[in-house]
Amino acid sequence: MDNSGKEAEAMALLAEAERKVKNSQSFFSGLFGGSSKVEEACEIYARAANMFKMAKNWSAAGNAFCQAAQLHLQLQSKHDAATCFVDAGNAFKKADPQEAINCLMRAIEIYTDMGRFTIAAKHHISIAEIYETELVDIEKAIAHYEQSADYYKGEESNSSANKCLLKVAGYAAQLEQYQKAIDIYEQVGTTAMDSPLLKYSAKDYFFKAALCHFCIDMLNAKLAVQKYEELFPAFSDSRECKLMKKLLEAHEEQNVDGYTEAVSGRRGGRPLRLSVSLSLCLRPRPLLCAPCSLQSPRNPHSQVAPRGAGCVLPSGRWWP
Repeated sequence: MDNSGKEAEAMALLAEAERKVKNSQSFFSGLFGGSSKVEEACEIYARAANMFKMAKNWSAAGNAFCQAAQLHLQLQSKHDAATCFVDAGNAFKKADPQEAINCLMRAIEIYTDMGRFTIAAKHHISIAEIYETELVDIEKAIAHYEQSADYYKGEESNSSANKCLLKVAGYAAQLEQYQKAIDIYEQVGTTAMDSPLLKYSAKDYFFKAALCHFCIDMLNAKLAVQKYEELFPAFSDSRECKLMKKLLEAHEEQNVDGYTEAVSGRRGGRPLRLSVSLSLCLRPRPLLCAPCSLQSPRNPHSQVAPRGAGCVLPSGRWWP
């Protein structure tokens, strides 16, 4: 059966479901099992939705799942209603991201009312991912990751909560909300260093926290590195700590080449591949050469690189 045939069958199922709902509202149906007709209509709407999915008509599938969800609410079947709203949201993801969010929020309301906070947290993550990839609204993505983390914490799912918080920290750093990122990296790093399974990742979190300090002030970064070494002695011998010290030293000496070599991993080191860490490393670098007599490709006649525009290294490469 081709897509048009599946859609025709789905439309016939919708018409059948609507008749069931209409018949359930009659006087005699109210006396003789009207609720059973509503239950049948729920099943038919779900069948229609699945048929629309097979035909790749995602909006129609989402609408059919929403109809089923509304009928489940009428029958006081909260769990079934929430499931249908989630199914609707998954269908709308492929056609209408904002409507997908609306459906997932309806499901979250039901789950939180039922005390199912772990499931609600999972769907907050789904909403955050839609804001990340489809609607590109990072502030709202952060808000949903934070809400998810709160729900996971309340349910003692600390590992899941920390994953959400790390997403928040990464985006906070990108938005130059450095203190917020620092607080999260330090919190997660302190938790990780006390765990036999997670302690090896603590050095990465302290490194990122130090980089955020570096983006604020070099003295802050130096003091932070000292604090992390005292707090977690294994940090002192880590590659991350050694790199941080090289960056601070190069910055203090106004050594652009040394800074570049530290970031790129030349002279025997490994290049920095973590995207968040790399982007943070690059931010303080323009301050090294801001007073220098450098030309900006955005303004070839300028003698000083504009603030935030970056600078031209001796190699000729433009650093953003």
